[in-house]
Amino acid sequence: MNCKAGKVPFLYLVLSISGNPCWLALWKLVLHTIKFRLSGWKSRFLSFGGRLTLLKFVLTSLPVYALSFFKASSGKISSIESLLNIFFWGWEWGSQKIPWIYRNTICLRKEYGGLEVRQLREFNLSLLGKWCWRLLVDRCGFWYRVLAARYGEEVWRLEVGGRSGSYWWR
Repeated sequence: MNCKAGKVPFLYLVLSISGNPCWLALWKLVLHTIKFRLSGWKSRFLSFGGRLTLLKFVLTSLPVYALSFFKASSGKISSIESLLNIFFWGWEWGSQKIPWIYRNTICLRKEYGGLEVRQLREFNLSLLGKWCWRLLVDRCGFWYRVLAARYGEEVWRLEVGGRSGSYWWR
């Protein structure tokens, strides 16, 4: 089939496969992707509505793949949210502008005076919770059969029973 043999770890969608998620290099790639995307946009030329649209639908979607596999520490989430705040308030890298509303207020629903921007901590937990839900519901899926073959049929009790799996599983 003329397939090339690769080396581990390798990158797939800006995620280091078989890498340790605690390594700073993994999250540096995510931050670099966001910074690269921001470098092409000049926030001072966009209105608040334009910046809000880009923030809600583009920038908060960039780290979704990494957040769906790993529980990010609060420091990593804070650094991502810091970049998003800098863009939203129209800051340039040399000057500082006043944020008129707290980040928590921006993340509220519109009925409560917010702008419905995702909170990345809660979003990270909900993405990881989806895997737990699928583990209990989707027993015919290929990924479940792989986990059951590796860790046994009662995969969800792996941490409770005192045994621990690979770093990816934990």
